[in-house]
Order: sequence, then C-alpha cells, then structure tokens
Amino acid sequence: MASSMSGNGQLEVIVPDYNTSIRWVEHGYPCNLAKWHYHPEIEFHLIRRSTGFMMVGDGLIPFEPGQVTLIGSNVPHHWISDIGADEVLEKRDVACQIRPNKLASLVRLFPEAAPIHNVLERSRHGILLMGGSAARAAELLESSRDHSSYQRLIDVLSLLQVFALAPDDEWETIVTPSFTPDTGSDVSERINATLAYINANLGGDISLDDIANRVAMNPAAFSRFFHQATGINFSELVSRLRISHACKLLVTTNLPISRIRIDSGYRNASNFNRRFLEEIGMTPSAYRGSYGK
Repeated sequence: MASSMSGNGQLEVIVPDYNTSIRWVEHGYPCNLAKWHYHPEIEFHLIRRSTGFMMVGDGLIPFEPGQVTLIGSNVPHHWISDIGADEVLEKRDVACQIRPNKLASLVRLFPEAAPIHNVLERSRHGILLMGGSAARAAELLESSRDHSSYQRLIDVLSLLQVFALAPDDEWETIVTPSFTPDTGSDVSERINATLAYINANLGGDISLDDIANRVAMNPAAFSRFFHQATGINFSELVSRLRISHACKLLVTTNLPISRIRIDSGYRNASNFNRRFLEEIGMTPSAYRGSYGK
C-alpha cells in the first residue's frame, strides 16, 4: 500500500438507545448501513457470513465468516460481499459502537485501565484479530445481543481486554501508519457510486471512462482521486473483486471454468488464468480441486 494516502467516507450519525452510551446493532447486506462511511465512535465488528473484501482507510483485505475487527474513530470502512444480483444476506454483520472519549475518561479515572489507551491508539489503524482471540471476541459480540445496558458495558471492557492481550501472531493493523482520514469533503458519494457501479457490472464491461463520467470527473482525475481515497487503483480493485467472485463460483457451483471466467468478467482465458494465479497462488482448476470439487 502507498505510504501517504488519505480518504474519507460518509458521516454516519449514531444514536444509542436512551440512557446508554453503547450501541449494539446487527444488519444484513445490502442495506443502507453497508457503505463506505465513518463515525466518531470506535466499532467492534463481526462478519457472520459470506466472503469478500474489507476496505478500511487505505487498506483492502479479504474477509470470511468469523472476521473480527476494531475500527478507530472517524476511520472510513466498508465490507463488500460477493453475492448474486438478487441475493440478500440476513444479519451478516454485528457491530458494537462507543465513543472513545468515554473510554478515555475511564483511563483517566482508573490507572488499571491503562491498556485501553494502547488499544484505542492501535484502532486508529484498524485492528484485525485472528485465531483464538478472534473467536473469543466473536463470542462476546454475539452474546451481547441479549444483554442489559450494564452487561454490555462489561462486554465492551471484555472486548478491549481481548484486543489488549491478543498475542502478536493473533492481531495486525490494516491501515498504513501515515493514513489520516479526511472527513471534510463529499468523496463518499463518489466512492459509493463507484462501488455500486463495479458490483452491478462485475461480469460485464467496466470502464474507467464510464465511471469517471458518472461521477463528473475526467478519467485521469478520477484515477488519482480513487487511489488517494482508497489506497488502491481502480483497475486493481475491479480485478480483485472479479477473482473473488470466480473463487466463489469455483467452490459453490459445478459450472465449467470457461463459463466462470466469462461470468467473472474475463473474455480472455490466458489473462484470467494469469491474474488468478497472481492473486490466489494456484490455477483455477487447482483451486477448485483443493475444495474437493
């Protein structure tokens, strides 16, 4: 990833329930909450189902069921699932959100809470959990659904403890150290329009000139804008999403690889095979075989 990216998203105004400071929410995909956006609250986030790519700041990484992340205050984020045109994923996401100043106050009052400060600092770059730490955090997020507001406070403290105590091989940051969110422009409308355009045309023609025209920019300016906002080139994102879609079809269907190639937007077989090998590390047929298909 580039070392000097900046990006932003659409501000989401989060209103917790009356007399609480913690918001627990679950939602599906697509839905109006699933978009490139940011908010002042930190967010513990669990993906229950589907695969795809997570965009956080200038980071882009694959996700699968059970992924747990902590997104820092005002860091733009979005999870793009690979789904069919009419497919809807019920309750794909679980999120628990709280203003970081509430936790900072706790640290000032109780020196025992000092590890929370380190977690909040790390969260500015997005934290991805793995292994046993991810499993423990996922269990806490799920169980919090039916808890009282008081118990949810304990859940948040327990989640912070999981992130604070995670071994070095069970966590990593997602966003480059130099990333600075820019929340002062309308870039989110263009980013969300671009992502919708890619998803709608994943198996067909996707044109840089076309999307640039749709968001009222010239192609060169759009290309620079998209890379600055997301940390990835437009063509690279399209390619990754197409290969991700091909992987899903290889594992979940018995369609011939030639058909999957076309359905994933590749008209040229050698180009598809080369790109698949670069992205996945094996050929499409070997990938399908690794799943016993």
